[in-house]
Formats: sequence, C-alpha cells, structure tokens
Amino acid sequence: ELLGKHIVLADNLKPRKMRGIESRGMLLAADYKDAEGNEKVEVLDCPWAAPGTPVILEGADPAIVKKESINADVFFSCKIEVKDSVVCIDGVPLLVDGKKITTKYAKNAEVG
Repeated sequence: ELLGKHIVLADNLKPRKMRGIESRGMLLAADYKDAEGNEKVEVLDCPWAAPGTPVILEGADPAIVKKESINADVFFSCKIEVKDSVVCIDGVPLLVDGKKITTKYAKNAEVG
C-alpha cells in the first residue's frame, strides 16, 4: 500500500531503540475506525509534493531551519490529530507546499 505514495516522515528524531532496532524517524499515519467498527490506519499522503518537501505549520515561516534532531518524547508531547479530515498539531494545520495535509478516511483521529 505504500508503493507510489508520498508519505510524511518525521526524519530528525534522535536515535533510539524500538523493538531492538535503532530508529531515527517515523512514518505518520492516522488511526480510525471504519463503518463496521474495525480499527484501520491511513498513512498520511501528499501526492502533490516532491520527495523531501518540508512540512510546516500553517502561519510558520517556510524558510525556518528545522533542528538537526529532536527527542522522541518531545515529538510525542505534541498533539497530532485529524480534525474534519485536516491534519493538525495542537490545532494548527500542517502544510506541504502551502497545501493542507488531509485524509480520505480518517475524519477525526489521532496521528502517530
């Protein structure tokens, strides 16, 4: 399901062991339940964006330089969620090339 997708990655996390393997990043996806109540995952996808395009908060300076690495605990302390199909951090929409990241299936959900 990932082939051909333009996924969203957190690629500047400080290295840490997860399930015995060193990890330095994370693919972002929304958890939701389908119409039958089955738990599902929708990978965040930005088909309009070129690989490596930065993700920024709406209203942020697009020229801002991200930190070389951040602690995963700091990353996870931010509330990343889908509100009415728009992906937000602490209620502020995430943008790629000036366009909001939206979901097709997850209408109101957590992202991790």
